[in-house]
Amino acid sequence: MLAVTKLAVTKPVLAAISSCDSWLLRLDKLSFERNGGATAKTDSLKAVRTCYTERSAGQLVQVCRSKLRFVDHLKRQHGSNVAVVKLFADSRLLLHLGRASVLENVGLCADHTTGLPLIPGTAIKGVLSTWACWEANQKPDGSFNEKSTFVQQRREFHKDIASRVFGDNSNDGSQNAGEIIFVGGFPVTPPKLGLDIVNPHHEPDGKDKRNLTPNVFLCVEPGTEWFFVFYARHGTDDPARLINATTDWLVEALTQLGIGAKTAAGYGRFRTPNQADLEAQVEEAKKAKLAEAAAAEKAQAAEQKAREQAVAQVTLLSDYPNTATFRNRVIAKLNPGQLDQLQAEISMLQKPENTSQCDELKKSLASKDHKDIRKRLRDKPWFPKEWLPPQ
Repeated sequence: MLAVTKLAVTKPVLAAISSCDSWLLRLDKLSFERNGGATAKTDSLKAVRTCYTERSAGQLVQVCRSKLRFVDHLKRQHGSNVAVVKLFADSRLLLHLGRASVLENVGLCADHTTGLPLIPGTAIKGVLSTWACWEANQKPDGSFNEKSTFVQQRREFHKDIASRVFGDNSNDGSQNAGEIIFVGGFPVTPPKLGLDIVNPHHEPDGKDKRNLTPNVFLCVEPGTEWFFVFYARHGTDDPARLINATTDWLVEALTQLGIGAKTAAGYGRFRTPNQADLEAQVEEAKKAKLAEAAAAEKAQAAEQKAREQAVAQVTLLSDYPNTATFRNRVIAKLNPGQLDQLQAEISMLQKPENTSQCDELKKSLASKDHKDIRKRLRDKPWFPKEWLPPQ
C-alpha cells in the first residue's frame, strides 16, 4: 500500500519537474524527494539552482530590462521626485528565508510571476526606519538613548524628517502614511544563486548536538549591481529634502547594517560602486550583448532550417516535384491548341499540397499575355472561375 501511494504521488511530481522552467515553482512546490536520504535537500536545491541558471536565465535578463524601462517611465511621470540609488551587493543576500515552502528555511524573495530575485519596498522602509531611529538617538559619544521605545524616540527626536518619510504609527492612529513611496530594490542583471549552510549546535531540548547536521539553504550571491527606487508623493512640500535624507539613510543602512536575514553574520551588505565595479559592469554588458547576438543568430538559423524542412516536406508531397515539371504540365498548356489538356490538372491543383503551384497559375493567368486564354477559360465549365482575375 505504501509503495502504491508513493508511486501515485511521485510520478506526477517527476513529470512536472522535468517540464518545469520556473526555478521558483521548483523551490516552493517541487523541491523534495520522498525517503531521499540525508542529501535529498541538498540535491533538490542544486536542481533548483541549475534550473535558475540554465532554464530561467534568458527570461530573467528580459525581466531586468523591463524593470529598467519601468524606472524610466516612473521618471518621466514623476520627474525629479524619483530617486534611484545604485549599489553593489558586497555579501550574500537572504530575504524571506522562512517563507512557506515544501522545504524548511530555504525561501528566497522573488517576484512570483517572473522569478526575479528582488528586495521589497516594505523591507527597505523597515530597515531605513530603524536606521533613522538609531541616528536620531545617537549621542556624541556613540551611545544611544534608551529611555523609550524606538517609535517614540523617532517621533520625539526626528519628527521633522522621519515622520514625513515613514509616516506616523502612533497608538492614537496613523495620521500620515508617509510622503516617500518605496518601490523596491532590483538587480541590473540576474544575480547568481549560491548554496550555504548553517549548523544547529543544540537539540530542541537545549542539549548540545552530538552529531552536527548542516542545514542547507539558497542565497543570492554578491557581485551584482542593484538599483533601489523610491519617490515622493505628488504634492509633497520640499521633496528634494526628503529624497536627500532617504538617500543618505539608504546608503548608510545598507552599507553598514545590511538588509535581510543573518546581517549580524555579514549578510545583506552593499557597497557604493567603485572603478573596478564599473569596469566589470561594462565587461558583463559586452558578454551579455555577445551572448544575446549568438542566441539570436542560433534562433534565426533554427528558424531558417525549419522553413527549409517545411518546404522540402511540401515538395515531397506535391504532385509537381520541381518547377520544370509544373511548367511542362500546366503553364505550357496555356495556349488555344492545348487548353483542353489542362482539365486533367485541375483536381491536382486543388490539393492543399499544391497550393503554391495553384497560386503560380493564377498569377500567370492575370498577366497581359494571357488575355485571350482567360476569355476562353471563362467558357470552360470545368475550370474554376475563382482562379481568374476580375473582369
